[in-house]
Amino acid sequence: MKKRRNIEMELLAPAGSPEKLRYAIHYGADAVYCGIPDTSMRSRINAFTQESLREAADFVHEKGKKIFVTINIYAHNIH
Repeated sequence: MKKRRNIEMELLAPAGSPEKLRYAIHYGADAVYCGIPDTSMRSRINAFTQESLREAADFVHEKGKKIFVTINIYAHNIH
């Protein structure tokens, strides 16, 4: 018989703005993911700046939760 592993599930929620991030944490998300327009293909819906992202990370960590920053751009060389 196979031994079952206890796997703890985690609720990961999108956060397109600092306000949405706070809502997600307040309503039970274990972690959030977000990005900044310079490094995101969804720049229209990312309302974070580098400074607000730092503040968001501090807030999330104070609550004992996780934050993931998405970096999904096409890499290319521009001279």
